[in-house]
Amino acid sequence: MKNEHAPDVAGFRDEVREFLRSIAGEFGAGDGDARAGDTRSGDAGAGDTRSGDAGAGDTRAGDTRAGDTGGGVPARDAERSDRIAAVEELGEGHESEVRRARELQARLFDAGLAWPSGPPDCGGRGLSPEHDQVLDDVLQELGFPSREVLFVGLHIVVPAIDKHGTPSLRRRTLPALFRADIVGCQLFSEPGAGSDLAGVTTRAVRDGDDWIITGQKVWTSMGHLADVGEALVRTDPDAPKHEGLTMFLVDMRAPGVTVRPIRQMTGGAAFSEVFLDGVRVPDAHRVGEVGAGWRVAATSLGSERGSMSGVNGPVSPYVLERLATLVSRVDAVADPVHRQRVAAAVSAVVAMRAAADLPDGSWSHGLAPVSGSVMKMLMTRAVDQIAALAGEVLGERAFADHGEWDTYAWSEFVLGAPALHIAGGTDEIQLDVIAQRGLGLPRPPKPVTPRTRIEATTT
Repeated sequence: MKNEHAPDVAGFRDEVREFLRSIAGEFGAGDGDARAGDTRSGDAGAGDTRSGDAGAGDTRAGDTRAGDTGGGVPARDAERSDRIAAVEELGEGHESEVRRARELQARLFDAGLAWPSGPPDCGGRGLSPEHDQVLDDVLQELGFPSREVLFVGLHIVVPAIDKHGTPSLRRRTLPALFRADIVGCQLFSEPGAGSDLAGVTTRAVRDGDDWIITGQKVWTSMGHLADVGEALVRTDPDAPKHEGLTMFLVDMRAPGVTVRPIRQMTGGAAFSEVFLDGVRVPDAHRVGEVGAGWRVAATSLGSERGSMSGVNGPVSPYVLERLATLVSRVDAVADPVHRQRVAAAVSAVVAMRAAADLPDGSWSHGLAPVSGSVMKMLMTRAVDQIAALAGEVLGERAFADHGEWDTYAWSEFVLGAPALHIAGGTDEIQLDVIAQRGLGLPRPPKPVTPRTRIEATTT
């Protein structure tokens, strides 16, 4: 329901800035330039999607004002971690980061600012998505801690519950998720069902007022930290695969749930595999109708793909600031080869931001339903160009640690970039969605095999 007395965007920005400045000291934040200790890379679990607008934060990197430590590295940067990642991974000692994120979210919720566009009966303000953007912009501007651990719950799980959940489920879970009393994760992919998500085999069998769930999920972002998981499971093995699915909200602490972290080539372990061994879930925790799980999943996936290009995504203002610092420090524009790579990276980022900033109604009738897939592809192209630029201008220093600030740190970003071609749906699936559902193009013909040749010659 729209708030008839909603503040305009400028007034809301002032309200947010005033509140955040009042609590800045508790979180080591301050005015735009004071980001000591900020190691944000862009929050993405597997998955947000606005543009990564640098907004109010000044991203003039390479600024070697008074206090510069030499080598183009400002003193404030030399005192903080230079870590930067395409896929956010919590390292050792992450407990304090998680605690700070949850404390910040609780303060925002209690002040009525955590979910500006959310429904008032669930803790929101009934404002527009533009007001959500304002909150993210000001948090970035003032250097508040990353809320990446909450990304999946807020941008993937919440939209599904808000649209498809019963009134009772919405009232119980949405305020808790947005206050960070509970953290959410996504239980979709399986060892045999990734790109072909409708092929999931994890089963749920009705047992009175409960369901018994058995199966395995994989690539679960932040699963080891989650309290609840949005689980897509098969409830009717005899129905067509898209129609036999149902969505549930699973207690990640329930008996029968086992979470095992997966070590990635970056060295981190942001993902987990989750085993569900006879997990009992009340029917009251079902999201949507029985057999309507695919529609619920589409809501989550659309939000995930759209959100991954936003300020909380891999191409965040922090990443752009770091990239600009790097380009300026090594004077990449002066090199004719590097200059082309810089132009390609800038073009990719500008294209992503331009698409993300399109007002409502700008997408054509056909492309509007698949805009999340378009945004996800633009984001991955931008990440690829940023990673290629960093690798090219740094050379071996990006992959061999010489102890130099803002060099080897880029290895985590470069190594993490390929994961984004899979997270939220593979590139191939996104291109099929855009082509077939958005542009109305026909499905590609099935490949000819020796068997089909034989059948053709015998008919």
